[in-house]
Amino acid sequence: MKRHFLILISVLFLLCGGCARTDAPASPTAESSPIVELLLADPTPSPTPMPTNTPIPDALNADSGQYTIAWISDTQYYSRKNNGVFECMTQFLRDNADRMRLAYIVHTGDLVHNRDVPEQWAVADRAMQIIDDLPNGVAAGNHDVGTKPEDCDYSYFSRYFGESRYAGKSWYGGSFEDNRGHFDLISAGNTEFLFVYLGYQVTQAGMDWARETFAAYPDRVGVLAVHDYFYHDLSLTEQGQLLYDNVVKPSKNLYLVMCGHRYNCDRVPVELDDDGDGVPDRTVLQMIANYQAIGDAAAAERTGGDGYIHFLQVDENADVIRYISYSPYMDDYVYFDEPAHQMEKYAFSAEGEQGQVPIPWPH
Repeated sequence: MKRHFLILISVLFLLCGGCARTDAPASPTAESSPIVELLLADPTPSPTPMPTNTPIPDALNADSGQYTIAWISDTQYYSRKNNGVFECMTQFLRDNADRMRLAYIVHTGDLVHNRDVPEQWAVADRAMQIIDDLPNGVAAGNHDVGTKPEDCDYSYFSRYFGESRYAGKSWYGGSFEDNRGHFDLISAGNTEFLFVYLGYQVTQAGMDWARETFAAYPDRVGVLAVHDYFYHDLSLTEQGQLLYDNVVKPSKNLYLVMCGHRYNCDRVPVELDDDGDGVPDRTVLQMIANYQAIGDAAAAERTGGDGYIHFLQVDENADVIRYISYSPYMDDYVYFDEPAHQMEKYAFSAEGEQGQVPIPWPH
């Protein structure tokens, strides 16, 4: 019996005092009840998330109700150097056509630097083949056919970019003298376009053909694509004045003029009174885009424009054309936004590279 009593006392001790601190009395009393202490460490606070930049939508993405016209010009140094830039530009257009809703590609001339060098034509041909199945058109520049009137020769241009290259394309409308001039019919958004091209060294016969072509499609929005139209300062060149007087003014459905040749990227709107009542009836947006002279290197050492392409994103819902330049070769938007670039000999305004203007045609 005594043994059973001792066992019971031992069990009670373990139950009541076994969790107590080691310095507690051996025999628990009323004054010294066992205390259980639960020590909790302070919780470690979660690190404050670092702020993140809100993603900026790619300026070249086009939403519903928008479409893009891509514009290349004066690629002659790329063809002469065979440096891969020309191919980089056209490959970018092909690879990104869907997200840009790319409707059309314009090339306003000088595919090559030396018209009688087949190797340069091979480079231009190879680069343009990349976009052969995308709607596109090309005008001949002075380096493609000759600068002086008495030296003008379209034989090389027609061999590589004549009517035979485009015959059968769904957008190709027809040509004047084996693509010395030609026209394309393009549907984009709610607009039916008529792109008319005239190559360098315009003739009266060529201008008459262009004017008659615009007149034959009065319900289409007319665009004139040429090589030589503006000087650097945006005044009209001799050929530009001829084109303005013989094609732009009399063609009542012509709303855009696109050119290269000289060094600038800008636009000049002009209001025209078609019916002579003293009230403007239409605005023609005259534009130039040519990056071939960027950089301070001598002409022979220039890369030829670093692959910049000028983009016109037409937003019919907002009634604006947003324009911006981008180089897939440099992965850079807007070349002349850098202060150092503004010190270059042929610098032009960055405002001409990026901005927006009202759509000048009815839509």
